[in-house]
Amino acid sequence: MRTAAILLFVLPLIAQDSRFGVHSRLVLVPVTVTDANGRSVDDLDAADFLLLDGSRERKVAVDTIATGVAPIALVIAVQSSGISIPVLEKVRRIGAMIQPLVTGERGCAALVSFAESVEWLQDCTNDADRLQHAFHQLQPGKYKRAVMLDAVDAAIARLGRQPNSRRVLLLISESRDRGSKATLEAVTIAAESADVTMYAATYSLMKTAFTSKAQVGPPPPPPHAQTPSEALGTPSGTPQTKLNPKNIPKEQTADLGAGIGELLRLHKTNTTQALTAVTGGIAFPFTRQKGLEDAIQKLGAELHSQYMLSFVPEDSAPGYHKLEVRVVRAGEFRIRARPGYWSAADPQ
Repeated sequence: MRTAAILLFVLPLIAQDSRFGVHSRLVLVPVTVTDANGRSVDDLDAADFLLLDGSRERKVAVDTIATGVAPIALVIAVQSSGISIPVLEKVRRIGAMIQPLVTGERGCAALVSFAESVEWLQDCTNDADRLQHAFHQLQPGKYKRAVMLDAVDAAIARLGRQPNSRRVLLLISESRDRGSKATLEAVTIAAESADVTMYAATYSLMKTAFTSKAQVGPPPPPPHAQTPSEALGTPSGTPQTKLNPKNIPKEQTADLGAGIGELLRLHKTNTTQALTAVTGGIAFPFTRQKGLEDAIQKLGAELHSQYMLSFVPEDSAPGYHKLEVRVVRAGEFRIRARPGYWSAADPQ
């Protein structure tokens, strides 16, 4: 139900503007198929799939890891806000997992961080040592800025330069944007146009803060000479009495303004759910180190068990086209795939 609600929100926005369509005679549709128990189904072929382009059935070709698919080009975008320090501790430890579990030796991975701005730490490489070194370079930025959509926009542009690849973007972040210039509508259109599938490993700052000993918060002010009031901890600077009580430290008082601001932000659009739903990916929530490592393992397992459907959209009208993928073999299956693609008018 939540995914359907996100699609109802995003797809009308996408349909409003077809200027971002791309000229492509081949549409790629990565498809994840599991059984009723969530186990991967790995023995399907082209005859087992039905693909509807709008209301029209399309003839598809099907490839798997076993029959040969294009290598994976992966961009990992990590939120590096000051408030994310406990998570950065965990993220620095997963660099060694990316090549063996996700991209393989044929693929490549890049790393980008985002706080108040977007910073590229490593372009797409199949050198596992260089990638692991880049993960150790992750440093916290401005305390509460996280330009997620700007980072996604930049990552999509880089992935678009990777020819003959399966383009994948992994966000390791909160679920909502904090101050990007790019819009959700424009970014989803760009992702669809570039055939980028988006995944997310998401966390709650309130929960992850309890799993780390790292100090979180703005840096303390520089030391200064104490006044009598500060030295004794009372308003008058004289010893504490009932009429001259001790001051309450600022860190022990409730910041009502900041708290209300966070509550309002939490009720905004869940950015990662919108991006993953529209591109056929999924979000993996985590809190602890093992949860993040499990998310990387699940991502690798999914990418290496997917079916890659492709078809030629003959006589497609320009604009956004809805897709539906079904398995026609008898049995109960769960299917996840991108819900649509862009088509552009032929150049004159």
